[in-house]
Amino acid sequence: MLAALMQPFGEFATADEQASRALWTAIRDVTPFAADGASASSGQHASPLWRISTAPSRGAELAAMIATAAQAQMFFDWAGGLIWAMLGACDDAGAALVRRAVAAAGGHATLIRAPASARAAIDVFAPQDAAVAALTKRVKESFDPRGVLNPGRMWAGV
Repeated sequence: MLAALMQPFGEFATADEQASRALWTAIRDVTPFAADGASASSGQHASPLWRISTAPSRGAELAAMIATAAQAQMFFDWAGGLIWAMLGACDDAGAALVRRAVAAAGGHATLIRAPASARAAIDVFAPQDAAVAALTKRVKESFDPRGVLNPGRMWAGV
């Protein structure tokens, strides 16, 4: 019945259990973006990779904001609420563009992979406003009063 309903929209195909499991494993593992042709052993990746979370109803809009301004490949999950975005090489790993789109549509973004120079120059997470940054610092200091556990790993100065 589903095949008959879908016929006006184009070719219809089904996947057996093994193919279905392989497909969903590839989606879970973000297999299309696991490597971008750069030397994984050197840790250098030409294409920055972002993990963006937003409301599923805003995912297509947010992705369009990024795609219209830069070369990007997108991979959607969670009904559009999770977007993996691999951008073309650029100095800031696309941080300004991604953060502007996230601010407009709502959500948050994490830089997962980028060249070492970009990772050293920009924060992996969006900068926090002053009040949240102060709270974050106090919470971290309460768990790590000597500052020995990954200092600066999440945000500079924390």
